[in-house]
Amino acid sequence: MTRVLFHSLTIPPDNVSTGKLVADIANKFSENGQHIEILASTPQYNFDESVFNNELKQIKEKKLYSSSYKNVKINHIYSSQRSFNQQKRIFQWISFHYRSIRYLIKHRNTFDVLYIFSYPPTMNLVAIISKKLLKKKTIYSVWELYPEIASKLSEINSKLIIRLFKKLDNYALKIIDDIVVNSDELKEYLINSRGIQENKIKVIYHFSSSEESPRPENYNKEIIYTGNLGIPQNIESFIKNLNNSSDQYKLKIYGSGSRYEDIKKMESENINVNPYTDRSEILKHTKNSTFALVSLSSSLTVEGFPGKTFDYLKMNKILIGYSNPLSGLARFIEKYNVGINIDPENPDIDSALNNLKNLDEIYQNIEDVNLKYANLNTVSQQYLNLL
Repeated sequence: MTRVLFHSLTIPPDNVSTGKLVADIANKFSENGQHIEILASTPQYNFDESVFNNELKQIKEKKLYSSSYKNVKINHIYSSQRSFNQQKRIFQWISFHYRSIRYLIKHRNTFDVLYIFSYPPTMNLVAIISKKLLKKKTIYSVWELYPEIASKLSEINSKLIIRLFKKLDNYALKIIDDIVVNSDELKEYLINSRGIQENKIKVIYHFSSSEESPRPENYNKEIIYTGNLGIPQNIESFIKNLNNSSDQYKLKIYGSGSRYEDIKKMESENINVNPYTDRSEILKHTKNSTFALVSLSSSLTVEGFPGKTFDYLKMNKILIGYSNPLSGLARFIEKYNVGINIDPENPDIDSALNNLKNLDEIYQNIEDVNLKYANLNTVSQQYLNLL
């Protein structure tokens, strides 16, 4: 039996799709006979405080808590709740990494293989410690590529910092055993622009472990957006262009993030903005909506791939990508014909949506993607194959 440790910033009871993704994969490892534990932070995102208070138990080590998810034990390192201030957030990461590295060193004899899941981008520090100092087999799942994202969104303007971070990140990617990415385009970028060996990069899509929802009964012009409302999501740009639509599309937004207050000010007859809402409630209010928006800054191409894409597919929504035509998101939508992508630099929402033909075929494609690629059993087996 292989002793496996998953390391992730978020995990249930955090209400974050990527955290639940990690926990569900870990549970499948347990069902497969692996000895599996998770190392994560205490809840930071939209969590149920009663769950935190009732289920997390402080153990002997300072600022370390314990809980479980199905069949998997979770070790929680204390972290303050997420700040949307970038400088405060970086200090939160540093504190989290310091405590997690101390945990890994102290408990090095309790695991053989470490799976690391990014975000935050500084998880590469943990990967280096795991491989070089602890001599553990290390598998790093890179879901967002930094410093490229920070550079393209002007979050970091120092060329020196960008150059140093990229060298550090490349060092981590070259010494670890396997790298997991969530698009073919990101794999190609790492090979061609970062010089990473092709045979150590595996493409594994995100997924949603939720039940598939019924198709909407009728076609309508309702679009939903759920999730993070930050700079990379570029939601304000989509709203501005939607307001120019002559076809009166309606957009329902549910989410939180650094741009929430600004987006809230853009409400109108056709734009409805709501705070974070539980998925079950969203399903009730949006079951008849035809479309779902997946939006990215036009500056981004391969660096990020929104995990919510697959939750929308499980909700049986036709995807409206609002992203650079060269992005992994746009290529995915086109490859599997599960919707349409609109270029933020040349948007014509009416023409794009009017060009959607044969919705029955699109719904069948959505069903095929959910069945063949983006389901828990398929994805967990791909991660198991890396042991």
